Amino acid sequence: MRRVVSSAAWVAYLTLGFMTLTIAPAAAYIDPGSGSLIFQVVVGAAMAVSLAVKVFWRRITGFFSRRNR
Repeated sequence: MRRVVSSAAWVAYLTLGFMTLTIAPAAAYIDPGSGSLIFQVVVGAAMAVSLAVKVFWRRITGFFSRRNR
């Protein structure tokens, strides 16, 4: 059985195809400040997760315990 694709879908496919072909290359670089910012975000996220685990530790262990409720 042959699928029928609407004309709107063909226009969308062609538009996306032409857009990807015409994207100009970026003349950019990652400077040390950007690397430092990424490092700070990763460390901050790790600390936030560890604090959340510390605060909600009893609820986490209670959820996984086999006690009757």
